[in-house]
Amino acid sequence: MNTTTQSQLIENEAKIRELTEQWRSLWSPKDKPFTGEGFENIFATRENEILVFDNFDNGVVVLHSLQEYLDTWIPVMQNFSYWEIELEDNLTISIEGNLAVTTFSWVGGGKTKDGQEVKARQYGTHTWKRINNEWQLVHEHLTVG
Repeated sequence: MNTTTQSQLIENEAKIRELTEQWRSLWSPKDKPFTGEGFENIFATRENEILVFDNFDNGVVVLHSLQEYLDTWIPVMQNFSYWEIELEDNLTISIEGNLAVTTFSWVGGGKTKDGQEVKARQYGTHTWKRINNEWQLVHEHLTVG
């Protein structure tokens, strides 16, 4: 691998790591309302350009757009007075051309508005695609662990 290619790989990996941290941060509003603002800077935004699977609440949620993502998760998160997640120390990043894949798990939880403590853990896979020279999230798969 030549130096330029190695340099680009390091730069791309740093960007994917930064975007993953932004995603985690957006999912950690703590005691502020979960508004969904900021996900438009991470996810691909054209209709049917993303695919999301999450086995939330004993079912499987399948979403095809950022708007569906927000319409699904904002109402769920309105039930919480506090929510925070942290990535475990297992983030892996694989990059090949204009595609990147991250795998990780997170732990966290919070408190519902009626005072119930909730703990959670999920295993995740994100697929990133370089679109118009910007890395965007096009696939999210989360499984309760």
